[in-house]
Amino acid sequence: MTRHLSSLAFMENFSSKLEMALNNLSMAQFPPNARRTMRKFTSTEVATLLGVTEAYIRQVAAKEQGPEPEIANGRRFYTLEQVLELRMALAANGRKKWMNPRRIGDEQCQIVAVTNFKGGSSKTSTTIHLGHYLALKGYRVLAVDLDPQASLTALHGSLPEFDYRGGDTLFSAIRFDDPVPTKSIIHKTHIVGFDVICAGLELTEFETAVALEMRRSAGTGFLLRVSQALEQVADDYDFVLMDSAPSLNFLTLSSLTAATGVIIPVPAHMLDVDSTAKFLELAGSYMQILNEVGTAAQWDFAKFLITKFEPNDHPQANMSALMRQVFGEDLLLNSVIKSTAVADALTWKQSLYEVQRSRFSAPKTYDRAIESINAANAELEGLFWKAWGRE
Repeated sequence: MTRHLSSLAFMENFSSKLEMALNNLSMAQFPPNARRTMRKFTSTEVATLLGVTEAYIRQVAAKEQGPEPEIANGRRFYTLEQVLELRMALAANGRKKWMNPRRIGDEQCQIVAVTNFKGGSSKTSTTIHLGHYLALKGYRVLAVDLDPQASLTALHGSLPEFDYRGGDTLFSAIRFDDPVPTKSIIHKTHIVGFDVICAGLELTEFETAVALEMRRSAGTGFLLRVSQALEQVADDYDFVLMDSAPSLNFLTLSSLTAATGVIIPVPAHMLDVDSTAKFLELAGSYMQILNEVGTAAQWDFAKFLITKFEPNDHPQANMSALMRQVFGEDLLLNSVIKSTAVADALTWKQSLYEVQRSRFSAPKTYDRAIESINAANAELEGLFWKAWGRE
């Protein structure tokens, strides 16, 4: 039987067509002259972010003790930069020092790997929503995209100041020959306190580079490449969040070695849980090897997080109960529900924290989704505080 379809032609044809279609869609959403900005926050939202009453925010504004908000339709609106300015000003006056949550003293930068080799487990959504939550809380956050598919990068891209450039991924800082300073590949985003290291297909070159290095030196030094690169900028951040690829490759292993904590997102479906079991088995075998060569990873915590959860779905409820029985306290108490609000926001290249509630046709759907995400993120924030030794 003669085969007439060229595999190369097929791949190249649809690769170029799909890239063009997606570029056109991106250009429609964000034209070349676009300048992406973070939305403004009402005084009610500012009060929630700062942990004070709205009356207190009004009092501060009336006494002109903070940044001047924008007044529209009788309501006060603050930029995120103003919220941060207000946070730091109130913390500096001595009465509300707790308002500045950034690490102090001997508290170390938390380097968190969000990982699971099952695709579609919400690794990127978990990373971006946790990162934006922490930035809105006043922390300094660096998100590192370790997935060559670059989903996290795409969520912040399509803008002149941010677009990925060749040689602009973490690979440039962890390659064995002529690595660049990590600081040179960090992008500022439109969200104050939230920076990103982009991803691209060149990240796959790390696998080949490691194979050649192991053949040359027969060592495990490659496992420290990510850790060494992040150490260069750790003093500038409270958190480094690593969005891993859906595979257990050398780069993922290096990120797990660098991590001080691990989050494993798992949808409450049989296939996803089964895949997670295989991930843990394979990761365990690698960790055994690392223990034997003296490069064992030590974490402050490792937690499972149920994602895409539908509480009214009976099979999912049963699987959630099974996971609770098996994982015990290592499963976060809060689950992230499945929501069209999250899907819509990601389609707009935004997290829920970036989108105005009024943009959703069903605001209650947004309310349920943001409540779920806030609860999970607050629980994770508690773990970070515990690792720092805070009350």
